[in-house]
Amino acid sequence: MDEPTRPNQASIVYPDFALHWAQKLEASVDSLIPLHGGINNQVFSCSVGAKSSKRFVIKGYSARGLTDRMLAEIQFLRYAQKVAPSYVPKLLAEDEQYRCVVLEYIDGQPYPVNQSPSEQDVMHAGRFFRLLNADQLLAKEYIKQSAAEGFLRVTEHLENVFGRLNQLSIEHLPIEFRSQANVLVQNIFQEFEVLADQTKALIDKGQTQDAINFEDCCVSPSDFGFHNALRSAGGVKFFDFEFAGWDDPAKAVVDFSLQPRMPVAPSLAKLFFQAVAPYGGEQLSARSAVLGPILRLKWLCIMLSVLRPDRLLQMKAVAQDAMGEGFVKQRLEEAQAYIDKEFSFGIH
Repeated sequence: MDEPTRPNQASIVYPDFALHWAQKLEASVDSLIPLHGGINNQVFSCSVGAKSSKRFVIKGYSARGLTDRMLAEIQFLRYAQKVAPSYVPKLLAEDEQYRCVVLEYIDGQPYPVNQSPSEQDVMHAGRFFRLLNADQLLAKEYIKQSAAEGFLRVTEHLENVFGRLNQLSIEHLPIEFRSQANVLVQNIFQEFEVLADQTKALIDKGQTQDAINFEDCCVSPSDFGFHNALRSAGGVKFFDFEFAGWDDPAKAVVDFSLQPRMPVAPSLAKLFFQAVAPYGGEQLSARSAVLGPILRLKWLCIMLSVLRPDRLLQMKAVAQDAMGEGFVKQRLEEAQAYIDKEFSFGIH
């Protein structure tokens, strides 16, 4: 899993699920280490035995929302262990009472931030996707949920981005960041308005298809990329499947290419497209080109989630004292760099 960092133990407030399962696994509380990387859930490693001979990951989930993230991850891991066991950690236990799971600890190295993975890495991602989608009947036995925001309509994605933009605010920010944040948000709003008009015109003229049928969806890890992967002795390992489920193949392709922390070089993104193509239908090329600019704005909204007061509080609560004071400034700078970056949505 993500490389553990040991903060000041006295400053950590261990949640009940971590304490409960550390005891059940016969691990000492002192061995609990927060694993940083995600901001949605609290994740800890713990160790048992001399020289930490056995290590586990304990992942806790928030309350159920529109989709149950814990259930999504459980269903996906059960299925992946049937069809692609070498690519995922083992699911060792699940606990509905404490809203957590226990996973195999993967000893590996994270991919460098802001560096494209290699051709071989991307080919592994493509193989993982193909294994997940090789047997649709078996997949339907295990995967019962749609992926998070796995919309069937392009217009639903537009509505989602519009809703995200309307949640952004600058009033809660330190005053020195407000002007920069306001310019960013206004620029994104203007780009969105133009894009929404263009997309709806394409749909009205019949030049692109608004909706796909659910039967045309694929099994997607969702939030899929090398930010959720490790290089290990056993090969590439992927993790964090709480958003997984049935999804639009075009969304799977585009999100894989747009992920901001571990961007995939356009030449290599084509390799992943080729892996998805057999499961994406005739509309995959055209649909990915239309969804690309929309989902790019969605990623910007995600990067600017510090502009949502409720989300910023949640992020601080999950990170406890691991989030530095420069976090807001860093997010604003990363969003500006993402705006300035050129993307080619002709990845097909």
